[in-house]
Amino acid sequence: MILILATVSTAYAQSGGYSGEFSRMGFSPRGMAMGNAMTAVHHEGVYGYYNPALAAAPSETVQVDLSTAALQFDRRLHMVSSHFQLPPMAGLSVSLLNARVNDIDGRNQSGYHTETLSTAEYQLIGNFGLRFSERFWGGIGLKYNLANYHPEVPKSQTIGIDIGIRALISTRLTFAIAIKDLLSKSNFDTSDLYSTETARGRSQAYPLRYLFGFAWEHSDRWLVSLDAELRSQNGQRLLTNVEVINGFEQVRTSRVEFSEQTRFLRLGSSYDLHERFTIRGGLQLNDIGAENLLLPGGGFSLHLPFDRFSPSIDYALIQEPNKISIMHVFALRLNM
Repeated sequence: MILILATVSTAYAQSGGYSGEFSRMGFSPRGMAMGNAMTAVHHEGVYGYYNPALAAAPSETVQVDLSTAALQFDRRLHMVSSHFQLPPMAGLSVSLLNARVNDIDGRNQSGYHTETLSTAEYQLIGNFGLRFSERFWGGIGLKYNLANYHPEVPKSQTIGIDIGIRALISTRLTFAIAIKDLLSKSNFDTSDLYSTETARGRSQAYPLRYLFGFAWEHSDRWLVSLDAELRSQNGQRLLTNVEVINGFEQVRTSRVEFSEQTRFLRLGSSYDLHERFTIRGGLQLNDIGAENLLLPGGGFSLHLPFDRFSPSIDYALIQEPNKISIMHVFALRLNM
């Protein structure tokens, strides 16, 4: 007996991650070494990347950070940041992130090498912070996301928004909240590259992130920070059905929308061993409830004995998300 229509199997394609993953790895060795628990921290420097309200931090110099990360699998990650004081009660921080993957082996459907490909993603962030009082700061950030995935796929260009607040609870305890990646997304249009049913223009939103942070100064030399994050993400999975029609198997695919939430917990600490040397450590618990997602990290800063620019050399050793590999992050900080 021949089945006219029978569903033989149903499977979901595994998710390959979410858009803008590089922009959520952290910023600079100082932040990454402390487990990225930086939502309420401004003593390690001004990083509006973690919370736009931190851009309001007063400063007598222009802070400049130049960072790069050494990763495996032909990947690159570069970060540049600067912070400007805007008298009398405001500040501006500008950051640029760049992630690249090189030497991708391009092949045709027959398995023959055709070309060597690369991808490049950029995120330009401008954060404006305002000190409403000495105890309460607020800020807003504007992001420009640019992604180039393939020579025959149009570049993705989108805008995102961050907002945040920072409140001083006591002389040594700070609380902060940030909401990140509002409106951020990636656009894909592969219709000119492929001629298949699934080759069409579509968008994938960045996960929407809600962060809550505490920073406690145990002393003038020792800082402890704690962050909690709730991440809400939407996406699509490919649903594959194998059907038997007139005795022949046919594969049909369709896209299924889904949404999920993930929780994160981060702990960081820094300690000034000497006026010229600071050590840092941190832990990240990604996807609370899952197994083997505890990511440790550590690093140090060497404050060089030069009055001009007060330079520092920063380093961090980080376990990557999903434990893909170990990454080394280096930075030079200048105060101009």
